[in-house]
Amino acid sequence: MEAGRQVVKRRRLDQPAWREVLQRFDGAGMTVEDFCRAEGLCRSSFTRWRRRLRTPAEAARPVAVKATRQEAPAAFVDLGLLGSAGAATLPALDLRIELGGGVVLHLVRR
Repeated sequence: MEAGRQVVKRRRLDQPAWREVLQRFDGAGMTVEDFCRAEGLCRSSFTRWRRRLRTPAEAARPVAVKATRQEAPAAFVDLGLLGSAGAATLPALDLRIELGGGVVLHLVRR
C-alpha cells in the first residue's frame, strides 16, 4: 500500500437507505461525481441504484449527462433553417450521428 493513501471501507446500503441517499442527492444541487465523493459512495453503485429505484415517470424523463473527460469540440453542421420554406423547396436530408454506447441520432427530411 502506498504511503499516505487511505483505505476506504465500502458501506453496504439496503434499498431504504439508497432511497434516502437519492433524496439527499435531489436536493443537493451537485454533480453525481461530487455527491458520491462527499458521501463516500461508489459512483457505479449510485448509478445502478438510481436506475433500479426510479419510477416509470422518472424513466420516461430525459436525463442530462455531463461529459467527464475533455473531448475535442465537434465540428458544426449547418442544417439551414429547418421548416423555414415550403417543404417542396427544401433539399432532402438524411443525417445519421452515432453518439456512442449504441445511441444513434437519425434525422430524415424528404
